[in-house]
Amino acid sequence: MELFIFILLYIFVVFIGVRLFVPYFGFTKSPLPSRIPDDFDQTIHKINQQSKTNHEYLQNAYNFITSKYYGNRLNTILYFWRVFDSPFKRTSGYLHCELQNYLLRTMLVKSGRFTDNDIRTKVVPFNFIIHQYLDINVDGKWIHIDPWAKSIGIPFGKHAFLFG
Repeated sequence: MELFIFILLYIFVVFIGVRLFVPYFGFTKSPLPSRIPDDFDQTIHKINQQSKTNHEYLQNAYNFITSKYYGNRLNTILYFWRVFDSPFKRTSGYLHCELQNYLLRTMLVKSGRFTDNDIRTKVVPFNFIIHQYLDINVDGKWIHIDPWAKSIGIPFGKHAFLFG
């Protein structure tokens, strides 16, 4: 009976509670900002100029995000309050998955190469706690993108699933 109650509590907290109360993790995509910091806008412009194809832009934007931010399962708990910060507040270091995804999604759309319809947010409910990654439509092909998971060994084109 206790196991059943634990499972119900877990389902409520993970599937409903987190998605209702954590910014950028809801049941729908969060609106993109109308204004972004100038340095972030300049980075988008620079990467856009350096990229010949949409796929190359996606790879370069992913590389930019993963060079500044990392994911870590323990920090997900130790820094839980950071989920309520603006994703633009931290310039490097640990950043929750949904915040890294929001920054990447902003870069993709603000580049003019992708629309918000080209980006789907996906949730893995049993990845330690709960985890979010992106599916990006690049020229008709959907690619899994999970910048948070790069630091735990998951490469471009894959996403964290369960405990891996």
